[in-house]
Amino acid sequence: MALIRVASILLVSLFLAACSPDYNWRQVAVGEGAVMAFFPEKPVTQSRNLQFSGHDIAFGLTSAKVGDALFTVAYAPLPVAVRNDEALSHEFAKAVMQSLYRNMGVAEPDTLPALGAPFDINGQSPQGDMRLRATVWLSRGALIEGLVMATPDEFPEPQAEQFFQGLEVAR
Repeated sequence: MALIRVASILLVSLFLAACSPDYNWRQVAVGEGAVMAFFPEKPVTQSRNLQFSGHDIAFGLTSAKVGDALFTVAYAPLPVAVRNDEALSHEFAKAVMQSLYRNMGVAEPDTLPALGAPFDINGQSPQGDMRLRATVWLSRGALIEGLVMATPDEFPEPQAEQFFQGLEVAR
C-alpha cells in the first residue's frame, strides 16, 4: 500500500513539473539598490526616457519571463525639480497608473488605487486578454512599480504573490 502511495505521489509530481513553468528565484538589486526584488528567472533590464511636465525621466524596466508570465520592476529616479515638488511627484505617479489602465484598454476608475496598494487590471494587449497586477510606490525620489502580467487563465497567482512579497523598496 505504501509503495502505491509513493508511486502515486511521484506520478503527480512528475505531471505537475511537466505542466508548470520552471521558477528559479533569485534576488536582484534594481535601481542601483533602491529596490531588492526576487525574480523567478534571470531578469533583463531595458531603459527609455519619458517626458513628464517638461522633465526627462529615465525609466528602467527589469523583467523576467517564465512561460507566458512577465514579472517586472520599473524604476524611475525623479529629477530634482520633480522630487522636490510633492504635488508634481504625485501627479507623475498618477499619470503612470493611468497609463497602465490605458495600455490595457480599460477606463481608469474614478479613484485610483493608493500608492503602495496592489491592484488588478483585466484588459487587452496585442496578444489578447491579459491580467495585470501592479503596485506603484513613490520613495526616496523615485517612482517604483511592481508588475506581473499574464493571460487570465495562466496568471501565476502564487508566484505573483511571492514576487510582490519579495519586493523591498528603500524608504
